[in-house]
Amino acid sequence: MLAQILEEAWAISPDPRRDRLAAAFVTHAVALATGVAPVDITSDKRTHKSAARARQIAIYLAHVIFHWPLTRVAFAFGRDRTTCAHACHRIEDLREDRVFDARMAALEACVRQAPETIPDLAGIEFQRAGLGR
Repeated sequence: MLAQILEEAWAISPDPRRDRLAAAFVTHAVALATGVAPVDITSDKRTHKSAARARQIAIYLAHVIFHWPLTRVAFAFGRDRTTCAHACHRIEDLREDRVFDARMAALEACVRQAPETIPDLAGIEFQRAGLGR
């Protein structure tokens, strides 16, 4: 209960590690869709224009799909809140283009298909299933 109240009031995530993993998932999906390497998307340095655009797309998708406030998105991506706000505004403006919007809709649908949770695999013996070493 307290975690939910804090999350809503301050955009504090109850599990920051999970948020970073979700951001990494979105980053990799965007990397596959755009052909930009995930390391370029997550880079702290100002890289080429395509990496910056891919980063903006990833930030936008996390904000829209996960319904995260910008502060939470910023933490998950290791960015400033205002940077995330700028990214979301840029992508929203670009979505006025019919072709770009169709590509974004397809990418959104793809990311939304991921399961919210994955069953715990820690107790499964992989050797019996033929998956061990």
